[in-house]
Amino acid sequence: MLKGMKISICGSMHHIDGMDNAKSTLEQQGWEVEMPTRRENKVSLATLSRDELADAKDGLIHEHLEKIRDSDAVLIFNEEKRGVDGYIGGNTLMEMAFAYSQDLEIFLFQPVPDMSYTDELLGMKPIMLDGDIDGINRYYDQLPRTFVSSKSPIKLRAVSRGLRHAGIRTHVLPHPTESNVSEQPQNIEETYEGAQNRHDQLKKEIKEGTATYLATVESGLFQVHPQHNVFESTVVVLEKVGGERKTGVNVGLEYPKEMTDKVPSVYPDLGVLVQKEYGSALKDPFPYFTNGKIKRLELVENAVYNVAAQLLSEEEN
Repeated sequence: MLKGMKISICGSMHHIDGMDNAKSTLEQQGWEVEMPTRRENKVSLATLSRDELADAKDGLIHEHLEKIRDSDAVLIFNEEKRGVDGYIGGNTLMEMAFAYSQDLEIFLFQPVPDMSYTDELLGMKPIMLDGDIDGINRYYDQLPRTFVSSKSPIKLRAVSRGLRHAGIRTHVLPHPTESNVSEQPQNIEETYEGAQNRHDQLKKEIKEGTATYLATVESGLFQVHPQHNVFESTVVVLEKVGGERKTGVNVGLEYPKEMTDKVPSVYPDLGVLVQKEYGSALKDPFPYFTNGKIKRLELVENAVYNVAAQLLSEEEN
């Protein structure tokens, strides 16, 4: 069973009930699932002016693309519509292209339809399911496995997306280990040490022959300059089993002092702070001081990609 992976379902609202059924099946199999919002059914040319419709569509497009941006894969739910078998409309074509640009897997529920942009659909190399949702799990079962020394949804997704962006398709699985440093590392040395500790333990605990890659992500604080408050730092460790360990260090955004003053005196880390004070579902402080523009996933994914690109280059040479 897949653990902690997210898939976004895309398709015509004409097929919303079928998408609901697919969502239920995937959730039973362990997926976290996103879907188009049902309120799109209420967006109608008959009730809105052209400008009002454009504004409504703008919001709906952004909303669903953001769901894809936070996913490991997309499922294109394409069944018959308007006499076209496997219909894929303009909106869904755009969503496919968005997923394709991020190197995500694109699963096609039914075969590619015969439409004016069939060549473009085929060019995005979708994975054909021929109506069998279980084909998604079979696809992941045959991929190389990557064990991550954490169960954090953000870290797991960042590793999945960062590796894919570098060209490494893999089934990402959690295997949490201890850092043996503070919950909120206070400097780059402690963050680096915590990452290596987690990775060493991960390497000891994973049975030989069960993994192709090992991955660790450790986040902490970094005093970049005395005129600034501490910055976010991310240490990423990637290793192909039997190969060389690669480590990367990224520096992200400067934290507001009113947040960091409460860590660790009030809260053990910044993730717990935003959960307790802001009601966040995830341990992600960044949306709360960037007006929702930046998420932790983006920063960690980029840090993983930087190391994965080096790892892949080394493999190819």
